[in-house]
Amino acid sequence: MIQQGNFLLMDRDEFHGWLSKQNVTRNINRLQVHHTASPNYKTRRMVNGAAQQDHFECLEGMRRYHLSEGWSGTGQNITIFEDGKVAISLDRNLNKAPAGIRNANSGAICIEIIGYFDKGNDVITDKQKSTVVHVYASLAEKFNLAINTNHIVYHAWFTYGGTRLADFKPGESSKTCPGTAFWGDGNTVAAAKKNFLPDIQAELDRIKGKNNISEDDQPMTTQEKADFQALQEQVKKLNEQLEQINGRESMDIPAYAKDAVTALSNMKTKEGKPVVDTPTGRSKDFYDVVTVLYRTGFFK
Repeated sequence: MIQQGNFLLMDRDEFHGWLSKQNVTRNINRLQVHHTASPNYKTRRMVNGAAQQDHFECLEGMRRYHLSEGWSGTGQNITIFEDGKVAISLDRNLNKAPAGIRNANSGAICIEIIGYFDKGNDVITDKQKSTVVHVYASLAEKFNLAINTNHIVYHAWFTYGGTRLADFKPGESSKTCPGTAFWGDGNTVAAAKKNFLPDIQAELDRIKGKNNISEDDQPMTTQEKADFQALQEQVKKLNEQLEQINGRESMDIPAYAKDAVTALSNMKTKEGKPVVDTPTGRSKDFYDVVTVLYRTGFFK
């Protein structure tokens, strides 16, 4: 997690923990879905799947443009990069309404997804997709929002003036945002219900399931796994050593003890059981003792 200038940059796996510590006092009832269009993968100078432009340079560039439009700061609350990084706008924190959809920002959080996802342009990366669903699922959990098209809204479902439309309507919608090829199917309500929202729901279910695991049921860390494997190896070696010891101690009846063992195997106790009920496979110490006792007449 790195703070620089007007932004806080973090990895995907840091977001949920960071969000859980935030005290958001305004009412949140909608999560907006946007693509940036510009900057995009091309302006970020993507080479072999990696961006050459610095994250903070990109973020400050957007902020400068938003300020030039007369806004008070960066328009979005959250930005998600193509490499899965998440940026928080410190000048537009979660307690501040965004400048995302004209006249429809009250109660909303604006998330900008870096890229231009109209058909024929950028194809969202797997890392970015993974972070996108994680961010929306984490926000839905934080603010107790159902995963539906009332609480997760595309910019394309609003007019320029901020009136909510039933669906994306070319000529009436203010923008194609988040893109006519967003999430593979586009920017319609049907497309959102088919793929995008189910992916968020699946991630939310995973997060809730993880949170419900007791401390004793938590999966082992890498170090714990290594320690457990080392313990298993120690137990294995001890078992091998025990088997070797048992093998050395166990022996056939030696010649000097045969008379004694045979006699004692046939001799009965008061209960009618053999004095020696397991004559073979005993230790040398055993055979030595019974032989001496037999020869001294102890058993008679």
